[in-house]
Amino acid sequence: MFEPFQTNLAFMYLGSKGLTIHTMAPWIWGLVIVAGIIATITDLRNMTIPNWLTLPLFMAGLIYGGITEGSAGIIESLQGAAVAGGVFMMAYIMIGGGGGDVKLMMALGSWLGFERGVVLMLGVTIAGFFASIIVFISQGNFKNIPHAFFHQMVLAQFGLKNLKQGKVVNQDLEEIYAKPTPRIKGWFPYAPAILIGTIGTCWYWSRFGGVI
Repeated sequence: MFEPFQTNLAFMYLGSKGLTIHTMAPWIWGLVIVAGIIATITDLRNMTIPNWLTLPLFMAGLIYGGITEGSAGIIESLQGAAVAGGVFMMAYIMIGGGGGDVKLMMALGSWLGFERGVVLMLGVTIAGFFASIIVFISQGNFKNIPHAFFHQMVLAQFGLKNLKQGKVVNQDLEEIYAKPTPRIKGWFPYAPAILIGTIGTCWYWSRFGGVI
């Protein structure tokens, strides 16, 4: 019941700041969805999202932004990476893991830009909540359902708070792109939720055409 309210807050904030919606080539949607599919396959098979996917994708997003829009495009790409990956970076710092989810979100955000990155962040947060519920139910681990709800709510609230205050979460990329560390017990692959959130972002943008 809280997610639509949070989404509307983000959209109202963006509109109040008069941010311009940058146009984006349609093929980019296909690129980020394919990247999400590849990440999902590797995450389900090996519980890892490889650097050979995320790092080139992130760098290519920056380069593409620079080629198409110059320095403004690079800034837009970095803002997209920050808003899409910043919240999940905090989860990585607090909870641990290999950081593959963070790297993937940053890579996708570098292609989508700031406005679409906001929608992606919220969409993946919502998808992750329902995915965690399904996993816990399938495992008979009902006691962790409230924890999953709280965790996703904190992520969404943190992201919107920093968005409203104009803050960007910064972290040393060397740490994020370090050798993956073992995931905590009970961890489930998060790439499928990222894929669903990406598809949902594509659907939203094609239907509504921008930030409300």
